[in-house]
Amino acid sequence: MKSTKVAIFDIDKTIIRSDSMFQFVHYGVRRYPWQVWRLPVIALHTVLFKAGFMTVEQVKRSYFQEIERMSEKDLEHFFDTRLRTSIFAEASVEMQHRKEAGYHVLLVTASPHAYMKYFNNFPWVDHVIGTELVRHENGYTCRVDGSNCKGEEKVRRIQAYLSKKNMVIDYDQSCSYSDSLSDLPVMQLVSQRYFINKRVPDMEALTWGK
Repeated sequence: MKSTKVAIFDIDKTIIRSDSMFQFVHYGVRRYPWQVWRLPVIALHTVLFKAGFMTVEQVKRSYFQEIERMSEKDLEHFFDTRLRTSIFAEASVEMQHRKEAGYHVLLVTASPHAYMKYFNNFPWVDHVIGTELVRHENGYTCRVDGSNCKGEEKVRRIQAYLSKKNMVIDYDQSCSYSDSLSDLPVMQLVSQRYFINKRVPDMEALTWGK
């Protein structure tokens, strides 16, 4: 297998300024105003999840209910109007610099691949990995297909992807960027570790968007 320099980026609050999950809920309510009644349900499910009474897969079904009404065109519109416009300028520059330096730029997120896949439209992004949703004939359901792509699951997805590409990570030359401690398993795959707008002992902190 080919040893490859890999630059791994989280997306929510790392590449973009906020959590796309909340942006998606807002977008859904704006498009389908009669669904505003779902907001208290989402809030309740969030409380139940934090209290340990719901799984992450169950609470995500609540947040992404409106995706079942949306076409690919709708999801691309969400990406273009909400996510593309919230990208940190510093993140865009960093990804481009890494790509120009010969890195394989990999974006890995717990958010749905259904709309995060549009980051692949940028020429400096090689691949996007995200939580998969069960599909229906005309698009997506809100049900998670497999496991939520977070923590150790991110590592499994990264390794499976690289194996298919006949690649292994060059540990000393590779790097990872995140805002979340849940990405520590991913950080262990590389020697250069950067936390965005967060100070973590023994990790380099980068300030973006300030």
